Amino acid sequence: MNQVWSRMRVRVSGWLGDALFTLAAAMLVALTLGLSFLNSSNWPTGGDSASHLLYAWLYAEELLFSGQIVPWVPEVFGGLPFLSYYFPLPFIVIASLSKLLGFAVAFKWGAFLAAMLLPGAVLVGSRHLIKLSWPAALFAALGALAFLLHEQNSIWGGNLLSTLAGEFSYSYGVLFAMMAMIAWVRAVSLGRGWVLAGLLEAASGFSHGFPLLIVGFSTAFLLLDNGNFRRTFLLLLRGHLLAFCLLGGWLWPMMEMHSISIPNDGTYSLSGWRELLPTSLWPSVAGGLVGLALLALPVVRRGWDVNQMRAVRYLVSGAGLAVLGFVAGDQIGVADIRFFPLVWLFGAVVCGWLLGQALTALTTSDGSSKSPLLIRILLTVAVCLAMLGWIGSQVRAAPDWGLWNHAGLEAKPQWHNLSTLFPAMRGDLWSPRLVFEHDPANNDIGSTRALEALPMFLNQRPVLEGLYMESAVLGPAIYLLQSEVSRRPSSPLVRFPSGNMDVQFAAKHMNALHTDTLLLRNNETKSAFEASGLFEKIAESAPFAVYKVKKFDSRLAQVVTQPLRILPTKDWMQDAFVWFRTHNRFEAYLPVYSDSALAYTEPNGVEHTVRETQLSRSEMKFETAAIGQPHLIKIAYHPRWHLLSKGSLSIAAPGYMLVIPQEKEIRLVYGHTLVGKLGMAATTGSILFLLFLAWRRATAGGAKSEAEQKYATQSVTVSRRWLLPLAWILFAAWGTYIGLNAPERIYKLAWEAMNAAQYEQAVTHFTRAYELRRAPSKKEEALFWLAKAAEQSGHRAEAKAHYRKLAENYHGFWLPETLYTIMMMEKQDGNAK
Repeated sequence: MNQVWSRMRVRVSGWLGDALFTLAAAMLVALTLGLSFLNSSNWPTGGDSASHLLYAWLYAEELLFSGQIVPWVPEVFGGLPFLSYYFPLPFIVIASLSKLLGFAVAFKWGAFLAAMLLPGAVLVGSRHLIKLSWPAALFAALGALAFLLHEQNSIWGGNLLSTLAGEFSYSYGVLFAMMAMIAWVRAVSLGRGWVLAGLLEAASGFSHGFPLLIVGFSTAFLLLDNGNFRRTFLLLLRGHLLAFCLLGGWLWPMMEMHSISIPNDGTYSLSGWRELLPTSLWPSVAGGLVGLALLALPVVRRGWDVNQMRAVRYLVSGAGLAVLGFVAGDQIGVADIRFFPLVWLFGAVVCGWLLGQALTALTTSDGSSKSPLLIRILLTVAVCLAMLGWIGSQVRAAPDWGLWNHAGLEAKPQWHNLSTLFPAMRGDLWSPRLVFEHDPANNDIGSTRALEALPMFLNQRPVLEGLYMESAVLGPAIYLLQSEVSRRPSSPLVRFPSGNMDVQFAAKHMNALHTDTLLLRNNETKSAFEASGLFEKIAESAPFAVYKVKKFDSRLAQVVTQPLRILPTKDWMQDAFVWFRTHNRFEAYLPVYSDSALAYTEPNGVEHTVRETQLSRSEMKFETAAIGQPHLIKIAYHPRWHLLSKGSLSIAAPGYMLVIPQEKEIRLVYGHTLVGKLGMAATTGSILFLLFLAWRRATAGGAKSEAEQKYATQSVTVSRRWLLPLAWILFAAWGTYIGLNAPERIYKLAWEAMNAAQYEQAVTHFTRAYELRRAPSKKEEALFWLAKAAEQSGHRAEAKAHYRKLAENYHGFWLPETLYTIMMMEKQDGNAK
């Protein structure tokens, strides 16, 4: 009885210690951010957070608790399928907290909750799932804390600065990915526990896609590091299938809609190796190297059991996979920098494990003396204090960023002047849209993205720009218009290059995008628009001014008066963008994209008014007398919009819905595709399955079978231990090959040769870069400089062929100079015509 009581007391004290550490680490993060500001009712801002604010507010105040988990949001981008291509779990947490704390406080605490819990989660997982010693778990948790507080960058994700810049969904994904990987090690070691691993994997995917990719694919290494291949395979299959089905209602439609998303595959250029090793992590790395070296001692090796070493190898494998993703990101169409934070986190955790287990092994006694235990405690405390001191000395920007963000919009220098213009810009959800000038000076209202949250303050009057541009089919046209009304446009879409300021074309594009109001800041821009005679100033509060288009005649639904040009749906977004930016094409016809013939009546010259009878987020009804004629619905197209009245629904440039009605009423409903319905059924079925498993476990008492007990003691078959190192070698070779053949590396080599006047070599490299680059705008750029290098090398016929290819196939930034160069080369060659 005394032994049972003693074990219970040790267990309770252990969990109490874990809870206290978790609370202390969370409080340390909160104090770094500024506890009083986290609890203030000010609207948070800063980086992308200023734009996230609108979506989180809508979700908490209106959408989630009315059952709209992945709703249609007309407030931005001409309509956007919110959370269809982003991650719901953080927004669900914020919305839930808002019922207890109020929205502003809930947004701030919810955004940083995952970061606050990460060190404690690493400690608990290391101690209780992998059964590592408490020094090892503690050092790993401090490594996670060092990862959170590093200030090497603010856009890669995972660290506090990135979260302050708006990457809080990534923080959630990292938290659950870390726990899922620890849970997978435990499951493979015990032959059970796949349900917990699957749940954590699903939570990671419901938070962010990049950590999910690493968790999902890295488990293949566990197959190579286990003595029971078949049973491990079935275990992994069950867990992955559970996660896949739990995510079905959200993930399956996202995969289905991948073809209409805009890849965010811009590459990041490193300035040096120091960018890949933040200074906050140096003590963790040094401790890990010491622990690795001490593995040479038999006494240290005996301090590890087979499952703990498997955990080390697994996280190292996951880090290697993340490195491969970083190297190959632009070639697979994803943002490369999103992978590397996982390398830092996994590496910091493994280094903590190595040092802690070595320290434990070297200070373990036979029970005859308490000195080794005291030495262990003293050394552990010394290491912790040294790490905390170093980490603290590296934290410089985070407190100031926290102060800036959480002091709120209300405290920003120009917010008062902007807010005085709200009455002039106010409307409702179905008012014509508002476009605003992009200007880096807008940081003085909290962020350059703060204007994207204007619908919060304008009675939900829609604006053109928003945050989740990957799922906005009107995004290319909208950012082109932004460049036409801005001296310094943001140009965020790599595949769709922006233009230059163009007041005349901007007025036409605003009409096309159902946008009648313009907010400007730059004095030169305001002067240009006032001098055009196309805009009327309606309000001003320096430095901001509001303008209206004078001859605005757009309707949300209207009969098409231009000739139609029916085109195939393949590459429709690129074609629509070219049409939108090209003056003569824009005014000559309207492209409609359909792979089947469309039956319609040509316009008869009679103006028909289309009357709006019902407008809501999920349903729109119009009445028309122009039956059989094409009607342009100026809402962004999405496959989840269904035409329930008689007629046909197609895509029209620049990304609208085109309806040819066969009856008086046009009825559009935002619903679900077949894949979406199957996904929701899979999610529902998975939840019911989990409830059944919980009931069965409760009734069975949770006893382990004899087979499970036996499986838990199995080690890796000696004859198969070569498989994992072989996989590492193959992955390293593959990564090296991909890195050496990376498009941007080849393009850089081409420019080095160009600058050295080695034009023949430049031609070779530019040719290779053109072949490897994926984005049309990047291919266009490489082709232009390939032509220029060929011209400089004296191969004029080859150069002219490249220039003509560019003029025939691309219509972006390089077209004007290309046409001019072709004309001049032909003139020089005596071909004046």
